Amino acid sequence: MDPRNRKPLSQTWCPRFAHSCRKRTDRLVRDAARSCAASLPFSGLSMKLIHLTDPHLVPLGAMLFGFDPAQRLRKTIERINRDHADAELCVVTGDLTDEGDFASYVLLREVLQELRVPARLLLGNHDSRENFVRAFPGEPRDENGFIQSVHDGSAGRLIFLDTLVEGFGHGSLDDGRLEWLLARVAEASDVRAYLFVHHPLQPIGLPHFEPWSTENWRPIMQAIVSAGNVRHIFHGHVHVDVGGTWSGIPFSANRGVAHQIIPHFTRRDADFVEDAPAFDIAIIDVDGVLVHRFEVSDRHVVEVSAEGWVPEGMQ
Repeated sequence: MDPRNRKPLSQTWCPRFAHSCRKRTDRLVRDAARSCAASLPFSGLSMKLIHLTDPHLVPLGAMLFGFDPAQRLRKTIERINRDHADAELCVVTGDLTDEGDFASYVLLREVLQELRVPARLLLGNHDSRENFVRAFPGEPRDENGFIQSVHDGSAGRLIFLDTLVEGFGHGSLDDGRLEWLLARVAEASDVRAYLFVHHPLQPIGLPHFEPWSTENWRPIMQAIVSAGNVRHIFHGHVHVDVGGTWSGIPFSANRGVAHQIIPHFTRRDADFVEDAPAFDIAIIDVDGVLVHRFEVSDRHVVEVSAEGWVPEGMQ
C-alpha cells in the first residue's frame, strides 16, 4: 500500500474494534491478577513504620538558619499523629540535635512526648553520645556503650546502628560495631533484616558527601551482602531524597525535618535550603519493602477521582 494513500488512524478507528480490544485487555488484566495472586505466598503480617531523620534541634529560643527546628519537628509529628498513628514504630536516624548539647536533647525529649507512635532514636555526627544518654537513659545500648539495638517486629528484624565518630563528620562501624551488627544478623539468619543508620554505608554520587560517608565502606558492604538476609537499608545524613541499591541491597533516605540540600553532581560545596519537612512511610512484609515519601505541607486538591475497580482475585 502506498503510504501516501494511508488514512490517519483517527479516520480508521472502529468503535466495534475498540470495544473488542477493551474487553480483551480487561480480560488479560483479570487473568494476570489471578495468576499473580495464586503464585505469591500469603505475606502474613505487614509492618508499617515511619522513617524520620535529621531534626537538628537547638536549645529552646535559639534558631538555625533563621528557623526553629523544634517547630518543624512539631509540625511533622502533628502530621504523623493525624495520618499515621497506626505505625508500629518511628525511627529517627540521627542528627537529633545540631550541636549535641544537653539542652537540645531535653527539648527533643519534650517534643517527642507528643508523638503517638513508639520511637527509636539513632545518633549522627552532630550528636553527643554522652549528652544523649543523659537525656535518654532508657535507650538501649550494646555491650560497648554504643547506641545499637534490635527490634524484632511483625515483618522481620530491625537493626539500629551507631556510626558516630565523636568530633568528626564521617561515620564508622569500627570498635566492634560491625561485629555486633553481623552477630545480630547471624543469630536470626532465617529472618529478613532491615538496617537503620545515620551515615550512608556506600557513596550516593554527590561529591559534597564523599568525605562524610562511612569509612571502609567496601568491606562493610561486602560483609552485609554476604550475610544474605539484609533486605533494605534506611539512612539519614544527606538531607536529600535518594534511593537505589548498594551492592544489590536497596536503600532509601529522605531530605529530613530540618534544612535540606540541593543535590549537585559536580560541586563539593552545598546549598542549604528551607524546604518543607519530609518523612518516609515504609510498608514491609515478606514480599518486599514499599517506601512512600510525605511532605509536611498543605497541598491544594484540584479534584477527587472515582474509586478504582478491584480485579477479581485481588480483593
